[in-house]
Amino acid sequence: MEQHSGDPVAAGSIGRRQTLRRLWVLVVIGSASCGGGGGGPAPAPPTAPTPNPTPPAPTPPAPTPPPPPSPGAPALGAHNLVYNRDGVSVDPLSTQSMATQASGSTLLVCVGRGVISSHRLPTDNKGNPFVQQGATHAYTNWSSSGTALYACVAASGGAGHVVTVAKPVPADETTASVVEVVGGGVVRDLQWREVLRGSPITTPSVTTRGPALIVAWWWGDAGVDSDKTAVADNGFTVIDGILLQGALVQCAVAVRAVSAAGSYSTTWTATPAQGAQLWIAAVEAA
Repeated sequence: MEQHSGDPVAAGSIGRRQTLRRLWVLVVIGSASCGGGGGGPAPAPPTAPTPNPTPPAPTPPAPTPPPPPSPGAPALGAHNLVYNRDGVSVDPLSTQSMATQASGSTLLVCVGRGVISSHRLPTDNKGNPFVQQGATHAYTNWSSSGTALYACVAASGGAGHVVTVAKPVPADETTASVVEVVGGGVVRDLQWREVLRGSPITTPSVTTRGPALIVAWWWGDAGVDSDKTAVADNGFTVIDGILLQGALVQCAVAVRAVSAAGSYSTTWTATPAQGAQLWIAAVEAA
């Protein structure tokens, strides 16, 4: 029997077929999206936990600073160097005004003269008595010229302190170095040496029993041509000098503070190459 579109039986059959078709499509799609056999992408692996950053290395401790100077250890105080050229009349030759300690210092005065016979004890405006240390020494290459060293321990001082060296020959070339050692009370050791050109310009050693200030003087023997240089090694620092060309007594002064007993020396390097008279003194507390 022929079915017409308007037949309710035929319409129902068509509806069931469409519903089954839709269900089959849904089943196929669902199975493709499951992880059991479909070609879909595998799930991403779990993210690894971020490791903690490596802690910074500990900061190394700061280096231990050197110990401070021992209380009361001798130390450098006021110092001055004055000179006059040969043929320039100066009488007397005096330092600039210095501010020294009121008491308790040692004063060292080292003098070089063109006329060795003119050496005299220095004086000052504080009434201090100076004593010559060792002998007066002539230069090998300039036999009529020489140097000498003087000291006053437990000196009186203060503002306006001036040290003077007499000039029996007013136009004689003369150089005077004055060094105050604060807290000094005794010249523990004193040495002199002359070294001629071609040998190391090394001082003798001085020996200390404890803290001390060591003062070294270089008196070069080169001629009048060109300016000079003079540098001390082994921890010594140059504090004064007259190294100009011309007719004058050239000199350089260096110091070193030491904190322990021992033997100490220095080697000078100078230009031009030359010999020198070398003084070195160690001053300790009384």
